[in-house]
Amino acid sequence: MWIEGNYRRNLLDMHIDDWNPEFLSKVNVEEYVGALKAAGVQAAMVKGKPHTGLCYYPTKIGRMHRGLKGYDYFGEMIQKCHENNIAVIAYFTQIFDNWAYEEHPSWRVVTAEGKNMREYRHGSDFKTGRYGIVCPNNQEYREYVKACLTEMNTMYDFEGMFLDMTFFPEVCYCDSCRERYKKEAGKELPRRLDWSDPDWLAYVSMRDEWIADYAKFATGCVKAVKPHVTVEHQFSRITGSWIDGSSEMLTEAVDYSGGDYYGGFLQQTFINKYYKNVSPNLPFVYHTSRCDPELCYHTTTKTEEELLLHAVTALIHNGAFLLVDAINPDGTIVPEVYHKLMKKVFGKTQPYEKYINGNLYHNAAIWFASHAKYDPFEKSCGIMDKKFWPGYYMEAPVAAASILRENNVGFEVIGTKNIKEENADVMILSHVAAIREEEMDEIEGYLERGGNLYISGPVGNERLQKLLGIRISGRTAHEFTYMSPTKEGMDVLQGFNRLNPLTVPMAQMEAEIMDGEGITVLATRTLPYTLTDTEDFAAIHSNPPGIYTQEPCLILKDTGKNKIIWSAAPIEMSRPYMSRQVFYRIIQKLMERPVFTSNAPKFVEILSWEKDGKDYLAAVNEQEESPIAPMYDIYIDVKDKGKQAYLLPSRAEIKTELIGKDTMRVYLPKLEVFQMIELS
Repeated sequence: MWIEGNYRRNLLDMHIDDWNPEFLSKVNVEEYVGALKAAGVQAAMVKGKPHTGLCYYPTKIGRMHRGLKGYDYFGEMIQKCHENNIAVIAYFTQIFDNWAYEEHPSWRVVTAEGKNMREYRHGSDFKTGRYGIVCPNNQEYREYVKACLTEMNTMYDFEGMFLDMTFFPEVCYCDSCRERYKKEAGKELPRRLDWSDPDWLAYVSMRDEWIADYAKFATGCVKAVKPHVTVEHQFSRITGSWIDGSSEMLTEAVDYSGGDYYGGFLQQTFINKYYKNVSPNLPFVYHTSRCDPELCYHTTTKTEEELLLHAVTALIHNGAFLLVDAINPDGTIVPEVYHKLMKKVFGKTQPYEKYINGNLYHNAAIWFASHAKYDPFEKSCGIMDKKFWPGYYMEAPVAAASILRENNVGFEVIGTKNIKEENADVMILSHVAAIREEEMDEIEGYLERGGNLYISGPVGNERLQKLLGIRISGRTAHEFTYMSPTKEGMDVLQGFNRLNPLTVPMAQMEAEIMDGEGITVLATRTLPYTLTDTEDFAAIHSNPPGIYTQEPCLILKDTGKNKIIWSAAPIEMSRPYMSRQVFYRIIQKLMERPVFTSNAPKFVEILSWEKDGKDYLAAVNEQEESPIAPMYDIYIDVKDKGKQAYLLPSRAEIKTELIGKDTMRVYLPKLEVFQMIELS
């Protein structure tokens, strides 16, 4: 497959309208391809059909962009890229298509209040009036997509396609959605959100299936004409809520996973691990903008060290880095971005490409359950009153990753498909709202192999509750709570006691112990004197503990073969250092020998892997803001002896020391953005 070894990629973002004759009047393919070649780019994603729906080639299906005056920009880009040994990924927008929206009103997404998306103004979540959004359930729209993809693949030869925007930006009530739901469920579309209603849960699951079905349809349109052309669907909305309908099922419709992100480096290292593990082939692709921090900041450019950090973080996980640059409306580019900035960045990462494979040593694996991206405690409401970003499903596992990184614990982020082969010491289920029966089968298989579990918040399957020996009975009315350590829990809750219990700034799940065999209660629930949303209080500025209960809220279940710790709330989301260390000590309790230890500071991530019989280490300085301050005198301890350590790519030998019987300490005198080390 052409993607193997292809790590340096670029996209010129150009969703440009054509009401002004100046727009795209100055495009210069020779200049742009020359810039790509100068930067060392291996693959260019080339816009064929953008969100405007105005094609950059002479289409017979839709309408060509007027500013090009018939010039086949798309075809010329493909030719010039291939002449310069640059692979081409053809870009095609789906669902977001202004031309289709205007020309075919019956295709439009219809919100719960009966509006189309361009009727909104000044809103969030694509409700700005700019985006014409159509429904993938509309069969006429699907035929249009098929015609477009057939046309592009018949007219041109390229290596891959990126099919963008494969998600629902809103809950749709168009005729096509209503008819499909009526046919498949025998009911009218639900009008109220209610996470306690089985019909509502079934509908949410069905929307995931609809998007996956559409993705497979679109992929099939490409493969029917060009079976060898790789397909990548937009997968970044996997971190979005249930509304998007984006789930792990999308990986069944792609050759590799990819998507664009505009958060920080903690977000990137989390999602890179997930992509690496669920992608059918590697490298996956991590996209982010040249603009700082995102595309709407059109004229600001990220620093060299920020772009280097993005590129090398993706690379170490065996991912390609795709820079999303922004074209000026007239079609001009900023050549310095390529001839200077990206030439330096890719020049620094290229020598390391031969050392990576993404098979990370790790003690912990965070399970990201893509079908459970909702807050089960969100109050029942009308669809237009829903929360677009219910936080627990994403914030809790990312917070867990943050604590693991700052304590130098090797970790992975896995999908459902990875559970059956996971062999980490501990699997982390951080506020997973629901666990399906087939997933529970895989979790039980993981436990049978000797793995341990950490579970926080909901226990999303009755079989798992039974395994724990508890029954979830409810949730506290108090939204601010505490955990008081028992005698047996003092080692985990160090620094806390009955008078000063662990603060939990959220509600807790309530549970009864049904089978006490093997259970040790590590903490009991303590509540404030009063509820937080009343005018009654004990202390006007705070909610100090006052009601001490014997209700278990942190328990250890020892099955003899495994250990399972359940926390009644995701304490990993706590901000105070003392509280975060409680989570770390819990994970320590469930781990065997660490694959490595280090004194690296909290924002430096240590990674380790094996390739071709050699072990490798990387230290990545994931500070969120530039300038990145260099770090000094870092050491990394690994289980090994009798080997030397070499800085890559120069292979300059660095100091090592034997610590104890079988631990080698590797000394890293200075860390700027990243360092890679070979042990041999």
